[in-house]
Amino acid sequence: MRKYIGKYILLFVICLAVGLSVFLFISSRNDRAEGQRFTLMNRVANEISSTNVADIDSRLSSLLSSNNWAQEYGKDNVPVDVRYISADSGEGAYAMMGDGDAVWRISRDGAVSGFLVFSFRDDRSVMTIAVSEIVVVICFIVSALFFIYIDRKVIMPFNRLSEYPERIAKNENADALPESRNRYFGRYIWGMNMLRDRLSGDNRKLRQLEKEQLTLVSTIAHGIKTPVANIKLYSEAIKSGLYRDDGIPDKKDAEVAEKITKNADDITDLVKDLLDSASKGVVVFEPHVEAFYLTEIEDFIRREYDNRLNVLRIPYTIDLKSRVMISSDKSGICRILTQLLENAIKYGDGRGITVTVDKNEDGYVFSVRDVGSRIPDSEMPYVFNSFWRGSNASDVEGNGLGLYEASFIARKLGGDIAVRYLEASEETEFEVFLPM
Repeated sequence: MRKYIGKYILLFVICLAVGLSVFLFISSRNDRAEGQRFTLMNRVANEISSTNVADIDSRLSSLLSSNNWAQEYGKDNVPVDVRYISADSGEGAYAMMGDGDAVWRISRDGAVSGFLVFSFRDDRSVMTIAVSEIVVVICFIVSALFFIYIDRKVIMPFNRLSEYPERIAKNENADALPESRNRYFGRYIWGMNMLRDRLSGDNRKLRQLEKEQLTLVSTIAHGIKTPVANIKLYSEAIKSGLYRDDGIPDKKDAEVAEKITKNADDITDLVKDLLDSASKGVVVFEPHVEAFYLTEIEDFIRREYDNRLNVLRIPYTIDLKSRVMISSDKSGICRILTQLLENAIKYGDGRGITVTVDKNEDGYVFSVRDVGSRIPDSEMPYVFNSFWRGSNASDVEGNGLGLYEASFIARKLGGDIAVRYLEASEETEFEVFLPM
């Protein structure tokens, strides 16, 4: 931010330097012009002092018609008119002066004999105004270029960076922020990347703990199911009189057996609720419905994956068949597509990824296809289970929650997600459907 403030100081210094330079230029030019005019007037006065009074007018006329003065003193410093006023005429020399006129005294024998009134073309005010306007234009151009620079190098990059904390807060996939060349946000980028790494590490630990917790709960639940089922079988046998010598059911025994069966059913329901709650706590998402255009989904994918896939040399296409407005949770859809694209990058063979966005009579369809490691048909029903990882993912880092999260969000939005293998193109396709 100090560099950012420094740019404003630099702009002020530049404008100040331009203004000072113009002031010095005009002052120097005016001083030079005054000197040339003073020299010329002194020369004319000396000529007139040695001329008879009767010949002064003709002498002045001949001097004015000389072309050498413009070359010697400069065109702007040559008077357009010179008048002689006798001291005995009673005319006030200063009263005869106009703008741009100058009076020079003529002396003969130690006494004032008259005055010379020089009339000059006064272009200095025009020149000053013109130069001032040029200075204003230059300062305006410099300021405009400066603010364009600030907008391109500071404001626009910061607007892009401002989305990053929100994405981290929403648990959206976010790559590390690249370091900018001008380093205006060096500490901010460094801090955000450090925060991202810290949260990513904590999230992995949390996922592992959740997986262990769910595994423990599942183990306990499955361990409880078998004895509970046996208890229910024993209670049914008691109700039927199986253990009586005469084989005839006893009314009191049947009542006790009925209570045992009810308690066993309660335990079974409790175990089921425990498993459901443990699974639901893995992903947190609450829809926020808003209206947006499908082109915004395309912009999101290109912004997030253009550079990355170019570096990885993975070709990809986005086929946006419809550009209508949709009312849904844009962040949720982006999270779904992010999970599907991440899987396509991790498990694909790099030959290509295709993203398709379409609209039909029932709703909207988002599809991600890639060529790569095929999911066995026997494992297809389990790909959206939490913490489940296929046999093709043994050498790829992951926690088995990406597809579960995508499925969870799709259901929250009232839709669904499916997977299939396309034999003709040898592609695995994940298709998300969202109703209107």
